[in-house]
Amino acid sequence: MQSAPGGVIPAYVAFGANLGEPVETLRAAAVALGRRPGVELVAGSPVYRTRPIGPPGQPDYANAVARVETTHEPEALLDVLHAVEAEFGRVRDVRWGPRTLDLDLIWYDGEERTDERLTLPHPRAHEREFVLRPLADLDPDLVLRGRRAGDWLAGLDPQGVEAVGVALM
Repeated sequence: MQSAPGGVIPAYVAFGANLGEPVETLRAAAVALGRRPGVELVAGSPVYRTRPIGPPGQPDYANAVARVETTHEPEALLDVLHAVEAEFGRVRDVRWGPRTLDLDLIWYDGEERTDERLTLPHPRAHEREFVLRPLADLDPDLVLRGRRAGDWLAGLDPQGVEAVGVALM
């Protein structure tokens, strides 16, 4: 894995799960991610319960966001996120289907890019309350696609996101 130029870089990672014990999975995944070299979790949002977007019949999701500081380039950080997902039994077979753990790189040091492997900021983060609500808990002034996270959130219709009363970390 490569190191980011200039040292430590801020990033935001979204956590989601809806199989097994999702709230406990998110909290355990935060610990696992924070143990990876080159990644430090510096803040975690509250955990939220969210109605699923994908195929019908799924259980509700648990969602949260963490602010991390990393020495990795975005692609290397994505590799770390995928490794943590695999550690928790993630299988990628149904788009928006049920999952043991989903870790998405939402924002990386204000970088904007689109390539076949990674789009930054995350291409749909600004449309999803389950990302924006916990992100705004941590940093409502963070700019995604030209607008503050708090402003994107204020403009959304409710999407079935409710606090569960526990924090990610």
